Amino acid sequence: MTLNPFVYGNATTPKCFDESSPCMLEQLSMCVINVTQKADSQSKFPGQDKYVPWLVCMDTSGDKISECHQKAGVDPSAVSQCMSSDQPELLKKYLKLDVIIKGTPTVYINGKIMKQTSYRAIYMAICEADPSLKGCQSNDAMPDWADWEPPKSLRPTTQGDVVV
Repeated sequence: MTLNPFVYGNATTPKCFDESSPCMLEQLSMCVINVTQKADSQSKFPGQDKYVPWLVCMDTSGDKISECHQKAGVDPSAVSQCMSSDQPELLKKYLKLDVIIKGTPTVYINGKIMKQTSYRAIYMAICEADPSLKGCQSNDAMPDWADWEPPKSLRPTTQGDVVV
């Protein structure tokens, strides 16, 4: 799975949908992903065991950066170093990657864009792509909200920020 911090515009004045330019939380996310991937480069999914919990913490804690670094085991000094030295190149990288994004969330599974983004649709597509995944072998019932879809006005029209 790939999570892309969503930025658009240009490197001088990047824009994002949920904060004002220069999108410092998106840029911070870029560094957290970069730092955790470098520290875990040999695993099948480099950095995910740290940056996914970090992102969840940020989304649920009101962006308490220090708390999320600690909870997820992210090295704050490495992130700080990234922000001061690597960030200009990371920003350019994500601007290039994100040029195709027209809305968020956008979900791809095996390179195919998901037209439905409900929990059930994504779960079923992931399990079809790889039935050996632990979660795909569960007989647990789907939650009541599994078929919820965002209103059409909020759905992306093209490609996006989550690639599986």
